[in-house]
Amino acid sequence: MEKLHELTTAVEQEASEVGLRMNSDKCRVMVSGDWESINASGATIETVEDFCCLSSYISSTGNCDRDVRVRVGKATAVFSKLSKICKSNKISLSVKTRLYEALVLSTLLYSAELWPVSVTQMKKLEPAHHRWQRSILGISWKDNGDKVRKS
Repeated sequence: MEKLHELTTAVEQEASEVGLRMNSDKCRVMVSGDWESINASGATIETVEDFCCLSSYISSTGNCDRDVRVRVGKATAVFSKLSKICKSNKISLSVKTRLYEALVLSTLLYSAELWPVSVTQMKKLEPAHHRWQRSILGISWKDNGDKVRKS
């Protein structure tokens, strides 16, 4: 903890030598475990449980629930913009699939390699993926298996 205070002080000193100052109102810190408060510019820096960095939510507990929710929401927004294309009979299934993979799946799975995926997150990801696939194929969840087998 002492090294963190020394580092914060050193950054403030170096910044002041070139005419910069640390704005403690805009600083946030996320810690895991039990930490004392951290000070900068004479003020205590706010401790947060999670924050957004490069469009991904990082949590002090290490779970990715919020990030999965946000990514599903963003992918849903992208898919809704493709709804006219998905419903069109003039566009082939292969083109629809390529658009889906390029636009929707890339949005959904952005930074997913960092997620410690659990069963809970899979229960959120898979239904969204299946819903979008059914929409591309023109299959309602109410349809029985006959339409699927005929395709």
